[in-house]
Amino acid sequence: MKITREADLPTEVVLNIECDEQDVDPYLDWAYRRLVNRVRIPGFRKGKAPRRILEQVVGRDQLLNEALERAVTGLVDRAVKEESLEPYIPPNLDITSVEPLQIKATVPLEPNVQLGDYRILRIERQAVDVGDDQVDDVLERLRTETAPWEPVDEPVQFGDQLTIDVTGTVEGRNIVDNKGIEFIPSMENKLPLPGFSVMLEGSKKGDDKTFTLQVPDDFGNEEYDGKECRFHVVISEVKRRALPDLDDEFAKGIGPGFDTLEALGESVMENLVSTAEREADQELYDKAMEQVIEGSTVEFADVLLERQLDHMWHERTQALQAQRMDMDDYLNQIGKTEEEIREEMKPDTREGMVRSFVLRKLAEEEGIEVSDEELDEAIDQLVVDSGGTGDPSVREAVSSEEFRNSIASNMKTKKTLERLALIVQGKEEEKESPAEAETTTDEEQGGE
Repeated sequence: MKITREADLPTEVVLNIECDEQDVDPYLDWAYRRLVNRVRIPGFRKGKAPRRILEQVVGRDQLLNEALERAVTGLVDRAVKEESLEPYIPPNLDITSVEPLQIKATVPLEPNVQLGDYRILRIERQAVDVGDDQVDDVLERLRTETAPWEPVDEPVQFGDQLTIDVTGTVEGRNIVDNKGIEFIPSMENKLPLPGFSVMLEGSKKGDDKTFTLQVPDDFGNEEYDGKECRFHVVISEVKRRALPDLDDEFAKGIGPGFDTLEALGESVMENLVSTAEREADQELYDKAMEQVIEGSTVEFADVLLERQLDHMWHERTQALQAQRMDMDDYLNQIGKTEEEIREEMKPDTREGMVRSFVLRKLAEEEGIEVSDEELDEAIDQLVVDSGGTGDPSVREAVSSEEFRNSIASNMKTKKTLERLALIVQGKEEEKESPAEAETTTDEEQGGE
């Protein structure tokens, strides 16, 4: 085997591998053992024909094709080891010649991440301020959402629930035709056309209304853009929420544990504070990571980006299939090619990968690890929270290596971000490097 390096970069190495007959022969022998049991050769019992006879019958090309995938993988692995390389992910392979076998292998290496002096960064965490007015807003929303609808004989207001028959015609052709549908008019509701809700405000049960609205340019059918749509609406019913009093009885109706309105208010306050704390933490994490990334240098092989795009494309294809939609039909519907979409995905995908590499380097620098005990405890809590304590299938699912690795990765990320948050707030003492720690220990021992 002859190996030459076409390119030797910090993020990837390109190997040209030229294989001789001795390199390929073991794989041809493996292919022979597979084929000889599937091919009947006159004069020989099944599986007993010599390799040279089988090769004469099926041809060397078929034997080589049978062996090719295994041979390429095995010979590239051997070349990578001989060159003392440690691929970050499996190499990209290109067979440049079959006879003799020649392979071009692009070997992606560990991403090169150089962090700046992130320990000098200082960011103030946003103070959490939750007031009684926010609690009142939540209680009012609960009051509205839980209130029953009751028929009213009053003019329509925004937020009422109407039962209507509606037709909409443009140049004599129906673009809307619904009977007995429920409709809630509001300023935010732009259906079926902007302004429709406004035209119903002030109407009453039994009204028969006719009006026109202009079709906007973004309606979805260029044929109707800018034209007048004539609506005919019959209102058969108007309902309005019967708002309950904000008292202890209302609180009891929200759920168990709320015997008084005061208890409900306290629970709402706790939830608001908890949410605000999480949002403040996340904002701090995002700002800190943004500044760490700005001060860092990150290099990685293009093949890593392409593999990630492949993975994302595969997930998108599966999601469409779950909706009984074919990818080609989807592309025709949106008027784009796969190449165009992949190109659009590149910036965000690259940004996400850079963030991931920087986070991993941070964890390494800070010595962040997740112990087996921590992982087991977290998984046990997940099982309890999901109500699957007594379900063997749940326990089996959370015991899989893939699941454990995913949870461990999430925990490590969280611990790393929490450490970074302490650092940028000046609450984490500077960590000694291993060399400094060793020097300190030697000095202490020498002084005894």
